[in-house]
Amino acid sequence: MKPFPNRPPVTVAALNLSERAATKRLMTSRAKTSRRLAPAALAVALGLAAAGCSSSTGNTGAGTSDTAAGSAACKTGKEAPYATPAGTPFSLPAGVTLEGDISGDVDVHCADKSAVENASDLDLACVGLRNATAAEVMVTFPAGLTFVAKTPTTQNGIIIHSHDVTVPAGAVKYFYFRPASLNQACDPTSTKDVYTLGNVTTDPKLVEILTLAKNKKVNGDIGAEVVGRMIWDVTDGNGVTDEHRTQLMMAPDMTP
Repeated sequence: MKPFPNRPPVTVAALNLSERAATKRLMTSRAKTSRRLAPAALAVALGLAAAGCSSSTGNTGAGTSDTAAGSAACKTGKEAPYATPAGTPFSLPAGVTLEGDISGDVDVHCADKSAVENASDLDLACVGLRNATAAEVMVTFPAGLTFVAKTPTTQNGIIIHSHDVTVPAGAVKYFYFRPASLNQACDPTSTKDVYTLGNVTTDPKLVEILTLAKNKKVNGDIGAEVVGRMIWDVTDGNGVTDEHRTQLMMAPDMTP
């Protein structure tokens, strides 16, 4: 797998990741698969498995050849609340509808597109919107919007920032997200996966992460790595700590 591109240099001291957290993650069977591990140099620097490993627009390495398969149990126990995440219902503006399925196969409609958000290399959602009106429509995808996989063994996703997408009058527009993963023990997106638009999370712990990350760069960089780990520590761990907050604070800000 290819690493996220253009990562800014980072040191162990700068992010101050705990040996305990690193050990816990690296000892899991999921962390032993290639899709869970950061590139060697970054793993040493960060002390954690990457939230994503490829910035390619294709699906190479995204759940098509992994040996450690997920199971229906990957969204039970601690992760049960994140199987169908609760929150505020999301709806598209009047006159705008989904064009077909939200697909994990980027190559059919989104191969020539750029990711609206590149927060993870584990999940991918190609979206098509049809505007039946006579005027262009701006659709806002709010921070915290979830993508719910129809396959129970596939990870759900969550977007970190709010994004506005303009759909021309009488046209169909395709674009894709690489949302952050909500379910560490589940499989990454495969080309056969289909998603539905879920709720906008109101989970207080996830909302805190979104608030802390509001002005942080999370497009295939250190910010994406740190936010991805924080989300997993909420959905599959003990939640956000002061150490997490410090790590994200030290990640690069978005360019104004």
